[in-house]
Amino acid sequence: MAVPAGLPPGMAVRLFASFRRLSRLVGVRCRATIAAMNRLLCAVLPCLLLAAPAAAQVHGRIYPAPKAPLDLAGLPSAATLDTVLAADGLSLRGIEIPPRDGKPTLLVFHGNGSSAKRSVQWFAPLLEEGYGIVAAEYREYSGNPGKASEAGLAADADAFYGRALALAGTGRLIVIGHSLGGAVALGLATRRHLDALVTIGAFTRLRAMAPKLLRAAVPDEYDNEAAIAKIDEPFFLIQGTADDTVPWQQGEQLARVADAAHKPGAAFVIRDAGHAPDGAVLAIILRAIVARLDGADGVAGATLPEAVRLMPFGG
Repeated sequence: MAVPAGLPPGMAVRLFASFRRLSRLVGVRCRATIAAMNRLLCAVLPCLLLAAPAAAQVHGRIYPAPKAPLDLAGLPSAATLDTVLAADGLSLRGIEIPPRDGKPTLLVFHGNGSSAKRSVQWFAPLLEEGYGIVAAEYREYSGNPGKASEAGLAADADAFYGRALALAGTGRLIVIGHSLGGAVALGLATRRHLDALVTIGAFTRLRAMAPKLLRAAVPDEYDNEAAIAKIDEPFFLIQGTADDTVPWQQGEQLARVADAAHKPGAAFVIRDAGHAPDGAVLAIILRAIVARLDGADGVAGATLPEAVRLMPFGG
């Protein structure tokens, strides 16, 4: 039996021996059948050997983590690096700015290729008004230890949520998740009751973002449709119609799920906006959300730009 090219000899011996034991066990005696199975094994084994590198590539596509440690260069003078301890013992650094004058605090979970620093920059218009922020940073990202995964990011979210509660004090805490961070935020909402939840450019399920033939190789679920069915806090979904990363139809599907479940909240559809809508437009939407949470039901529609369409859910 020929050894497939590139196969470590020791591994080949062990695998072929196992194959022959299996052949005897199932009673394969026909030489033609054994030869056919040998050829199949020679074809499949190289693929199996590539499984570990392929898994690493898939991980890198889901979590293309920036490696440079967080810094405060160019951020508001009130910004500081914070440190939280995840339940599994990892010490993680993020960025925070305390709220002023009774303004809400934002807990922000960024997308898979972004960073906590970028979150602070994105929401600068609101921070200038006195909003506080806890910009969460994940394990494996920006110099943080550990390896990113769905379970790991859930632990990170819980840790940063605790820090955000302390920073917000008696003020309102609004949890915001962008793209992959939307899934992290929705997962948090299934474990904690939040004052409000906002997703931006969220997908339906992570595997829906992969080609059909590769979906089985995606290790994490991030099932946002299922999460929406479980949450009970005010939920607001923001989606751009020109999003070339997460198809806007996926945001539309999440809105349908929330509407059918009569969730309190609404969808904000931004015409011609991409995956990361302009921070100034987001600031207007978030002010409207805060006004709505404060009981000013008619304010949201009246203060939105013409390019933003408000669609309340059925709750």
